[in-house]
Amino acid sequence: MLGESDALVRTASQKNRAGLLTHPYLMSGLAYQDSTSRTYRQSSRISSQQRDLDPQNRMLSRMPLRRMNAEALRDSLLVLAGKLDRSGGGPPDTINVDRNGLVSVNATAKGNWRRSVYLQYRRTEVPSMMATFDYPEMGPNCLSRNVSTVSLQPLMLMNNRHVRELARAFAERVVNLASPEGHLNSEKAVQAIYRLAISRNPTAEESKLGVRILAKLQTEWRADSKAALETYCHTILNSATFLYVD
Repeated sequence: MLGESDALVRTASQKNRAGLLTHPYLMSGLAYQDSTSRTYRQSSRISSQQRDLDPQNRMLSRMPLRRMNAEALRDSLLVLAGKLDRSGGGPPDTINVDRNGLVSVNATAKGNWRRSVYLQYRRTEVPSMMATFDYPEMGPNCLSRNVSTVSLQPLMLMNNRHVRELARAFAERVVNLASPEGHLNSEKAVQAIYRLAISRNPTAEESKLGVRILAKLQTEWRADSKAALETYCHTILNSATFLYVD
């Protein structure tokens, strides 16, 4: 057995360095055991009993609520919009810096964007979407990521031109799925949005609410169903249900 002063690795920075694991087979076994355990597979939903008995989750009574990191968020937006270029390798995708300091990623020759791992990163020119959602600083060695919740994050998702364009493309995908006869079916549209963005069907309450919101948006957009659906899709992309992993 390991003593109290022993550890599989001495510091967090050593855990991936070859030759420093004193018990590599134990580490592999623990990783498998953890990933298949009932504790690891828990939901982040909190019951009243868990809230009373384990308010800080120190006893691991539930999965901690976790927001998608910068790469996962950007890549998810591209997938939903049907704008992800899945090609890999080669030179990094270039960036553009406007006069206001906004760092944007240039599209590929086909008009799409590759995964975030293939972007060009410089210490002073990290793409704004990535920097806003806590992409690690490129100066020091990053042992763990900081997770912040600041006003710039919802403002980025709400006002950024690229995000709005992706929301529009997402809405166009939904139209193709929910308009079998050329007329948008609001209930099918809500179902398609939830299946694509949230990876589940909406509950009965969510479905009714979505249909009601779409009807209200169509009134506000003067019967422009396309603009109403785009607004609803954009709203879902700003929701905690989309941003956080349950």
